[in-house]
Amino acid sequence: MEFKKIGIYGLGLIGGSIGLAVKTYLPGYQVYGFGRNKDKLQNAKALGMIDGYATDMDLDLIETLDIFIIATPPEEVAVIFERFMPSLKEDVIVMDVASIKRHVVDAVEKVNSRRLAFVGTHPMSGSEKAGLEFARADLFEKKIVAIVGDHNDEVLEVVRDFWKAFGAQIVIVSADFHDEIVAATSHVPHLVAAAISSFLEKDGWSEVRFFGLYGKGLLDTTRIAQGNPSMWVDIVFKNADNIERSLMDFSREIDTLLHLIRNGKKAELEEYLKKAKEFRETL
Repeated sequence: MEFKKIGIYGLGLIGGSIGLAVKTYLPGYQVYGFGRNKDKLQNAKALGMIDGYATDMDLDLIETLDIFIIATPPEEVAVIFERFMPSLKEDVIVMDVASIKRHVVDAVEKVNSRRLAFVGTHPMSGSEKAGLEFARADLFEKKIVAIVGDHNDEVLEVVRDFWKAFGAQIVIVSADFHDEIVAATSHVPHLVAAAISSFLEKDGWSEVRFFGLYGKGLLDTTRIAQGNPSMWVDIVFKNADNIERSLMDFSREIDTLLHLIRNGKKAELEEYLKKAKEFRETL
């Protein structure tokens, strides 16, 4: 089967970038946007992200799709899937792009009475900036896209080829493994950046912005704290067990640093910083 009609529900940074990427790297494919906000859909069409659009009340277009991508926060994925499921084709492939997988996969499984092909994916190319105005066709180039690999080879091949067309690098994982890893590599770093920002905000000199005595290092370290708070609350509580374990491990690193400083262990601190530097250079 040749996949030529693609639908995207949720035209923010990721959804809008998928639309632009399809128009750029998959010529001949048609892309349609879906959502509740007609003005946003019209804007996406004007920006060249989609060829057409439909609101939640118009189900005729949904029946023609070969691939349907739900680009919403995790909590909304199963809700959107269930709403549109009766109108989707039997051989459609549905994907999400949320940054947690176990909760999403399980939630969709509970409502997927037609046993349609649903594949959890996670493009590791997000940003603290949200909204379709920040979308880019090259957002996924040389970025990792995790794909939950519990489907038949034919479905996985379609999903893999779809993302590879945008220059992405594919990693096939289980939902549980994905969530354990991203708790440490994505979710905890976001919370740490937020904690640093909160720590500074409580400082008495924050009202005068520390007289400008900060540099790019602070801005780089706290950049991701600018992410959407409500979205991150959703992510944190859907992956709470993994995040709690990683935060506990991280807190032991703080304890180690305090011990080295309190006890004047200069050589040990230098070795600690050296190992951290060497590891960072491998990323």
